[in-house]
Amino acid sequence: GGDGEGGGGEGGGGDGGGLRSLLSDSVARRGLFICVTCHVCQQFSGINNVFNYSTIFLTSNGVDAATVVIISVLMNVGNVAITVVSVRLMDLSGRRSLLLVSCVGMALSTVALTSSLSCPGHGWTAPLAIASVVGFVMSFGVGLGPVPWLLPAELFAPDRCALGASVSAGSNWMANFVVGQAFMPLSNALKSACFLPFAVVVCGFAVFVTRTVPETKGKSLDQILFELSAHTPQGRPTVLRKPGGRF
Repeated sequence: GGDGEGGGGEGGGGDGGGLRSLLSDSVARRGLFICVTCHVCQQFSGINNVFNYSTIFLTSNGVDAATVVIISVLMNVGNVAITVVSVRLMDLSGRRSLLLVSCVGMALSTVALTSSLSCPGHGWTAPLAIASVVGFVMSFGVGLGPVPWLLPAELFAPDRCALGASVSAGSNWMANFVVGQAFMPLSNALKSACFLPFAVVVCGFAVFVTRTVPETKGKSLDQILFELSAHTPQGRPTVLRKPGGRF
């Protein structure tokens, strides 16, 4: 990476300052917008509701106790397995690709889960419920799980990174609280379709990733900051050094 002087934008330079300084820097502000959005959407994907409430919503939607136990076991095994695999994938694939693969897998798994919960009593519903929940968890672990935690180190200059990462993590916990409080009323209202709103969030996030999240794999910090600077809120490139040079 480069020397990462300032944030590279209008408020670049300085010693990092506080939140006001972070927000006054157009490049750091864009990095923060991307990181916070990724963290919020991570929680609004519904992942923690799968872990925390799977037994309740599966049982209440007609899934038998034996299937629920199988789902719980395989879900946790799958989570551990994909965590090991994702470490390798982070080195082989780009961040954007991992996020997009994750979104597609989670959306398809949600549709499959909704189908299985909407048609109880058939021979295919239990296997589909098992596959869809495990697929949801593993798809999450491919990209939407690890990548948001990695991005602050790649989108902020060194003097902005600690604060940017802290704000991003704080947004994650706030989103986690909101989703946790909202899920049971949502489940009671929508029944078997209770995960469809999360699928909508995941699909919207895929669009956001395609249009907004820069690819960081194989790039220096200078290159990444330069790319962020070309998408300032003014809608025009900021006049900056080329990667490797000076402002």
